[in-house]
Amino acid sequence: MYRIYNQDLRKARRWLASGRSTKVIHFLEPKVPLFIEDPQYYAILGRACVEAGLLKDADTYLNRGLQADPNHLEVRLSLAINHLKRKDPAAAVQTWLEILEEHPGEKFSSRGLKSLKRISTPYQQDRFLERFNSQRYLPFIGSRWPFHLLLLLSTILLLLLGFYFRDSISQFFQAGGSRGLRAGSQQLVPAKDSPLLGGGDALYPMDESEVERTLRTAIKHFEKYQDNLARLELNKIRYSNATDDIRQKAIGLIESLGEPSINSINTTFSFGEVNEQPRLYEGCWVLWRGRAANITYHDDAIEFDFLVGFENDQVLDGKVSVEVPFPVVMEPLPLELLAYVQPTESAFSLVAKTLHFLR
Repeated sequence: MYRIYNQDLRKARRWLASGRSTKVIHFLEPKVPLFIEDPQYYAILGRACVEAGLLKDADTYLNRGLQADPNHLEVRLSLAINHLKRKDPAAAVQTWLEILEEHPGEKFSSRGLKSLKRISTPYQQDRFLERFNSQRYLPFIGSRWPFHLLLLLSTILLLLLGFYFRDSISQFFQAGGSRGLRAGSQQLVPAKDSPLLGGGDALYPMDESEVERTLRTAIKHFEKYQDNLARLELNKIRYSNATDDIRQKAIGLIESLGEPSINSINTTFSFGEVNEQPRLYEGCWVLWRGRAANITYHDDAIEFDFLVGFENDQVLDGKVSVEVPFPVVMEPLPLELLAYVQPTESAFSLVAKTLHFLR
């Protein structure tokens, strides 16, 4: 990793290391005239654009970095990743081979070539290009010392805690580990002989056995960190005729659920399922493919109609409004959208987290 002396670039690199690529872009782009011949500036800004999905901008800045210093390793490695993101593995291979010719044994280029060599079918290649983790093929940009120090201190702390609480730990395992796998799930378990049903109308009415079964299912998914499925079951409780106490506890647990990434989401729902009962899927995450239409740009957001299932211009599952609460360069390509469901008076809309254009 190159040593950086400029204070602004050091600040931007810290932000990039912490995952705040959009902030890096907003901070550095107005400073082009100040760093017009600085390859390290283009390396940081180009990599931030790669991680933010602004691939055309990344290509522009990284090539400017090459013009400033044709041998700058970070710029060249980031350019190879940008080629992969743009679904051009041949260009990525060419870049890696050129790097290895000048730097034999360079580990990130070697790792990238080995990954591509393991691919034997077009399907595997498409899958790799859609899901690969770019961080595996780029230099680590954070400071390793704080991590190592934290790891050492954490190990010492765990050893001390294990020593002082060894009796309690022993009792826990002797009891068969009866505690829940994840903190918070036990709050959903109603007290023995307590009422389960309240009064009034409900969007999703249940009888007592259905409330019990839904609570058990929600707890099972929650303890397995299947948060998308847990949210659906908790929404059923939230909009049911269960007692107000049970429904409020379900709402409290909903607020503790995590957000998936486009690579980690393990459960999604179809357009038909969500469209049938949008309120039950409130806040649930979907990963759908399709095309954007009627795009409207605002200061810091974008809105468009998403044609779900129409990525191949063949079958349209449905149309839904999408809000993208961050700036992004829209391309005339089919895309994969990670977003959460937001019910409306008539149907539902989506709030985007990640857009991945399909090439």
